Amino acid sequence: MKTIFMSRGSKLVIGLLSFLPIVLMIVFFAMFLTIFPRMFEWSHGYDPEPQEMIGVFGPLFILGMIMGVISLGLLVFFIMHLVRNKTMDGTERVIWILVFLFAGMVGYPIYWYMRVWKDGPGTL
Repeated sequence: MKTIFMSRGSKLVIGLLSFLPIVLMIVFFAMFLTIFPRMFEWSHGYDPEPQEMIGVFGPLFILGMIMGVISLGLLVFFIMHLVRNKTMDGTERVIWILVFLFAGMVGYPIYWYMRVWKDGPGTL
């Protein structure tokens, strides 16, 4: 397979994207914790309107969808990078795929730093 040129700017964009799911997860949990007072209010006899429910849980749903799409895109990109990287042997490839599947978004920045950023200048 041929190598694809990857500029320093492209590597930085991929790096920012690899950290983004972790940042979004922190924001997601912070938003979820701010909803707890309303949930307790609803459990004590207050019946919320559907519009209020959508207004409270809609942003969480949208944030979760964005986080899922970014994570899936990064998974596909990094697996393609694994397959095209000739410097890795088969065992290391399998280990990285297992890291992506079981550690998920925590493995993306680690792989980006070890295999994309520190890799030779401008190669994929």
